[in-house]
Amino acid sequence: MGSAWPASEEDLQEAKALCEELGLGELLERMPSGIMQRVGETGWQLSHGERSRIFLARALLQNAQLTILDESFAALDPESLEKCLSCAFKRAKTLLVIAHP
Repeated sequence: MGSAWPASEEDLQEAKALCEELGLGELLERMPSGIMQRVGETGWQLSHGERSRIFLARALLQNAQLTILDESFAALDPESLEKCLSCAFKRAKTLLVIAHP
């Protein structure tokens, strides 16, 4: 999920901490391989909200100068939305959020 593969132990710890900050801690605990679990069509199935938070984690782990999020929060309930926005504001260097009315 980060910027280098294979990920270092430090990268994995940062990814896990970020996932927990985004409210994905319980999901990681349920998955047999934890943060190393294969997800998607051929792996562990995720809800739309879980998928949105995983995509956000992947984007934030890149530590880019500019992070652009296009409709990234549409599938989130209000509590998850608040967590994700707070996390994105805290971790992104520059953040551009696109939301369609």
